[in-house]
Amino acid sequence: MRDVTALHPDLQKKVSELRILCAKRGLKIGIGECLRTSAEQDALYAKGRTVPGIRVTNAKGSTFSSQHQWGIAFDFYRNDGMGAYNTEGHFFERVGALAKSIGLGWGGDWKSPVDKPHLYLPQWGSTTARLKQLYGTPEIFMRTWRKNQIFETNRIYAVTQGCYLRKSPGALGHKAVYTELSRGLKKKCRNKAGYAVFRKGKRFRLMQKKRVGNQIWGKMKSGYWIPIVYKGKVRVK
Repeated sequence: MRDVTALHPDLQKKVSELRILCAKRGLKIGIGECLRTSAEQDALYAKGRTVPGIRVTNAKGSTFSSQHQWGIAFDFYRNDGMGAYNTEGHFFERVGALAKSIGLGWGGDWKSPVDKPHLYLPQWGSTTARLKQLYGTPEIFMRTWRKNQIFETNRIYAVTQGCYLRKSPGALGHKAVYTELSRGLKKKCRNKAGYAVFRKGKRFRLMQKKRVGNQIWGKMKSGYWIPIVYKGKVRVK
């Protein structure tokens, strides 16, 4: 699957960083394999074994031994018309070096198999052993992504459901009184029993964030706070 948005949030950012670095140096890359399901991994494992083709992996889907299954790896290819895996000009080594400069691991450093198009988040090691020890399955690991999602300040978000504006972060923070709002902010809110409710779909700029227990609250440019992670759910996009 070639969907970058299905990867770990940290890796999605690294993909964007790498693309920018490569473009500055005239290295045109394309993004290939990203997240794989167990079925997709088993289909790759079957190549050269039970179905015709060249063997491309030693990892069975049922063992969760591929980094792709955990959403922490992606493959890249050469996208300049010279052939996807043409090594001329040390293309893969140059991209690999740039990837490592921003904190990624490179499969070209592996001894066996050497996998030059492969890049990954290295904080769990170069195999999936640590991930399996910690989480057991990719599905359990992926449930932690939203809880640990990094919300960038000075970025525009939209709320996915209506919420009360608060004068301070936290569920017990004082609700903002509707009549106190500016004219512009009133257009994004409605009056509910005298309090201001920021309407679903309305956009805001995140100026500051604060964790309160298992909640994450965001401060808007107006100075009011709204929940961005509340009761285990991400409330913005």
